[in-house]
Amino acid sequence: MKKVLLITLLILLPVWIFNIYENVRRENRARQNRTIETIPIIPIVRATTTLEIIQVTKTPTTTTTTTKKNLQPKASVVVVTPAIPTFTMIQTPPEPAPDFEAINKFVRTTIVNILCTVNDDSLSPISGTGVVVGPNGIVLTNAHVAQYFLLRNLYRKDYVQCILRTGSPAYPTYHAELAYISPAWVSENKALLKSSSEKGTGEDDFAFLRIIDRIDSSPLMTLPYVTVNVDENPKIGTPVVLVSYPAGFLGGLTISQNLNITSAITVIQNLFTFQLGTIDVIGVGGTVVSQNGASGGAVVDGKSNLIGVIATRSSGDTTSSRELDAITLKYIDKRMQDETNLTLSQFLSQNISDFAKRFQADTAPTLTKIITDELTKTN
Repeated sequence: MKKVLLITLLILLPVWIFNIYENVRRENRARQNRTIETIPIIPIVRATTTLEIIQVTKTPTTTTTTTKKNLQPKASVVVVTPAIPTFTMIQTPPEPAPDFEAINKFVRTTIVNILCTVNDDSLSPISGTGVVVGPNGIVLTNAHVAQYFLLRNLYRKDYVQCILRTGSPAYPTYHAELAYISPAWVSENKALLKSSSEKGTGEDDFAFLRIIDRIDSSPLMTLPYVTVNVDENPKIGTPVVLVSYPAGFLGGLTISQNLNITSAITVIQNLFTFQLGTIDVIGVGGTVVSQNGASGGAVVDGKSNLIGVIATRSSGDTTSSRELDAITLKYIDKRMQDETNLTLSQFLSQNISDFAKRFQADTAPTLTKIITDELTKTN
């Protein structure tokens, strides 16, 4: 039995070996004809993944060898350093220095001298300053100057006569009427004209006149005017130009015949307030302008904007020792809103002629009576 099995194995072994040999040959032949497929490359945050492909080749002999070939660089991780942002500094060129020579020349064309004369000696004549602040001929000045317009017919018709003069020397140019004066100022200062020395703080010391016509009867043209600035918060050290008709050292004849516009460049030296938190008054120091008659004069900044109106001065032997103070346009704007419910801009842009007529009919008579009652009152 064992012999039979052994003989059978010897007969089948060559067949089995031959089948193995044929299977190997077929597999090698199939590998030679197979297409190599690549795997898609998946990006990983700025790194690249490289796949190594193994290619099988057949040598002339039956020995099979394999070789590796890199189709792309091996996988590597690229460390990306964030770029540091760079900034280009854009320097704003400094604003050019104000041309106060040109500003002064222009502002002088908007300044008027307010001259009020009286037919007898019961009242002293007055010379003050005003500045045109609108093309419709509206003039801003002080209440202590404009109160004379309330007294035009104090004791008789045209008892007080007021005109506006322009130029240098001042020349009679316009007739004007009172468009508005602060009622609060009149109530608080009704006895001022009886006082031997006029004193005040500047509080509510503002008024507006309206130019009616030219004295020479020529057509009234559009007038040059200064733009008002009610938004500016003045700062100490800010340069300004002062323009007015000071007459403190002049006699009556010189004032009437040879009064000239005077200007001075200075800086804001002090800031004052009537109530906490607002800048109502600016101090501009002592200059040649620091004289009687400068009241109502213009304080103009380096952008040709009107930021203040001269209202008071301190006493002193020389002009340099007399400090001028001016109420700010921002303060006037606030007080106009309190008294008229109009901003300064709204007031200036309305029909001033109609407003003046209503004011003269409804308010001015009461204010005139307040002053005249004080003037005629016997102690």
